[in-house]
Amino acid sequence: MSGVTIAPLHPSLGAEVTGIDLSKPVDEPMRQTLTRALADHLALVFHDQSLTPAQYLSAASAFGPPMEQHYSQHNMPDFPLIGLIWHRNGQQPAEQWHTDHTNRERPPAATILYGVEIPSAGGGTSVANMREAYARLPEDERRRLESLTTFNALDGHADTREEDRAKYDRPIEHPMVRTHPVHGSRAVYFHISKATHIAGMTPEASKLYMRELLDRTIDPAVVYHHRWRKGDVLIIDNRATMHRAHGDYDRSENRVLWRIIVEGDRPRLV
Repeated sequence: MSGVTIAPLHPSLGAEVTGIDLSKPVDEPMRQTLTRALADHLALVFHDQSLTPAQYLSAASAFGPPMEQHYSQHNMPDFPLIGLIWHRNGQQPAEQWHTDHTNRERPPAATILYGVEIPSAGGGTSVANMREAYARLPEDERRRLESLTTFNALDGHADTREEDRAKYDRPIEHPMVRTHPVHGSRAVYFHISKATHIAGMTPEASKLYMRELLDRTIDPAVVYHHRWRKGDVLIIDNRATMHRAHGDYDRSENRVLWRIIVEGDRPRLV
């Protein structure tokens, strides 16, 4: 712990961690410190990292076992647990608020992004504190939300491989409010695109309710906006946040991020 500092970046969420080189092994005391810091701050930023794919996977493992990503067409060829986020790889920026891989029985505890090539302007990533979004709702709406569940499946990307659809496109039910297994707090939890519907509601009514809820609860007071620098590692707590990319950059420039997701627990409300 000597020389390592954790400094808040925004009143609602986010902290910068300094004094640690993620290319080197993370020992157990540091792993526990970072795990607690992620649960408390919901997003951790490490600047000036220089990582090989193998080192990146090792560093990510401090937060949980890396898990398969279901858009395997975008995986790094020699390191399939690392996804490539790159517009020239056929992807569009994920500009809608979401939390990752809700179509999985045990969605990721964390999404980890490493900035490899960064455009000269724009292309940031915003993270919203859905714990605070939940706390700001009127009590009667919190109680209603706690009674709701979503059914989740793969959303409709045309280039999704058939083997991924076969493995990951069966309906998975999750609560719309989940309890954080480390922090013990509650947060709003859903993915508006992967949720086919809310139990007891039509798909159309479900989407309308989720969109209206996002519009009401996500505002600058609960959002940390990360402006990328080459060598940044951004770790997002997938259990109590939503995040989105910003496509406001020159597409003649590259924006290349390496993504790892790490295994989490089954969402539950206690």
